[in-house]
Amino acid sequence: SSGINAEYGGARVVLCGDMNSRKTSLVHSYLTRGFVDSDGSELEDFFATEVRNPLSLNLARGEPNFTNYTATFKDVIDYVLCDSESKVVAVTPSPELSDLEQSEGCPSEIFPSDHLPIIADIDFT
Repeated sequence: SSGINAEYGGARVVLCGDMNSRKTSLVHSYLTRGFVDSDGSELEDFFATEVRNPLSLNLARGEPNFTNYTATFKDVIDYVLCDSESKVVAVTPSPELSDLEQSEGCPSEIFPSDHLPIIADIDFT
């Protein structure tokens, strides 16, 4: 975000949504570590050199156990990221595993979407 701040005078960055990318994915690495290296991965032919993310992003909500919990798929694929200068004030707790198991996954009466909510209160001052 330092490049963004220099160019736009203190702009803050929040990136959130359904990334459809697990914690082990190249997308997750790019967003949270700031780079993707060509280490024999499926993209080696695409990347001649390391690809770097100019933003310094942190997981505002941390890594919950699940953001998607269905009968056939259980993993984290949704994220809230913010620049390193923003302060995370509060986050909502993740649903209890027992509640997810009781409802036999999502969507259900308790959880109306196949994605679980991830909410972070971020202070930009």
